[in-house]
Amino acid sequence: MSEYWKVEGHSSLARDSESTAVVNTDINAYRAQKLRKESFKRQVEEINNLKKDVSDIKTLLTQLVDKIHG
Repeated sequence: MSEYWKVEGHSSLARDSESTAVVNTDINAYRAQKLRKESFKRQVEEINNLKKDVSDIKTLLTQLVDKIHG
């Protein structure tokens, strides 16, 4: 099991004794970051859905114009 050493000048950071990685020990900051990441993911999905909808509308309008002028 790894031991953690405090990082001088940073109360929420610790260094893993085995890997020497610096780890953030602030659980609230971790949870907030996870929420931000999930929110961003949902926004990207919504934007992609809107792009597809616009593309579908464009295709339908093109077909309609072709029928009228065809």
